[in-house]
Amino acid sequence: MKSWLKNTIWVLSIIIVIIMMSFIDSTQDNKIVGLPLVDIDLHEDMMFLSEEDVLERLSDKGLISPEKKYSEVDLGAIESFLAEMPEVKSVQVFAYLGGEWMIDMTLRRPVARIFNIDGSSCYLDKDGTLMPLSDNYTAHVLAVTGNINETDYSKDVNEIMNNDSLKTIEILDDLYKISSYVCSDEFLSAQFTQVHINTYNEFELIPRVGSQRILFGEAEDVAGKFKKLELFYTEGISRAGWENYDTINVMYKSQIVCSKKN
Repeated sequence: MKSWLKNTIWVLSIIIVIIMMSFIDSTQDNKIVGLPLVDIDLHEDMMFLSEEDVLERLSDKGLISPEKKYSEVDLGAIESFLAEMPEVKSVQVFAYLGGEWMIDMTLRRPVARIFNIDGSSCYLDKDGTLMPLSDNYTAHVLAVTGNINETDYSKDVNEIMNNDSLKTIEILDDLYKISSYVCSDEFLSAQFTQVHINTYNEFELIPRVGSQRILFGEAEDVAGKFKKLELFYTEGISRAGWENYDTINVMYKSQIVCSKKN
């Protein structure tokens, strides 16, 4: 076959493909796509948002409706709107060639619930940011009480940790170190239900069983203090009995100081 004929066939093939793609795009643009599929990835049963919540908020904002055509759906605007929700860690909105479209989102995971001095309450999540409570779900996480009043949701623990000036005046980063450590350890998370911050900005732990106070002190050598405490719980207090002590002090290096009840 002559080269000019090959080139002609090649050019005609490209033109046909372009025409077909334009026709497909035109057909898809005018297709009614309806509501998206919503896939929510969450930790255990922490359902701060349901599929119904997502669709309702998008509908109230005018971003979706059952009658919308594909050309009328702004995927970028929907993704930006969902990403700003305080319950959402990450989100992707995408469409398939056939016109079906989907919202894929991951919810944030709280590690502690802060009970502020002013009576308000919020969560501290696994990534070190504050998030409001949910009308749908109450997370059973470490409770934080005492000398704390965190209401600024723009705070970020990682930002505090990298700023020497903020580290000296903030307590959120220290709280994050302790609560995330407890949350990530199966034994510790089973033992402790509450962290109390006293007037000296020192941390005290309240166990799930018994009436003892664990004097933890500042958030220094967190892993070392918890290892001492775990060893004491598994090998020491089991022999002596829980009821004999009212305070357990792990603030001192290489030792645990206990105070017996009167």
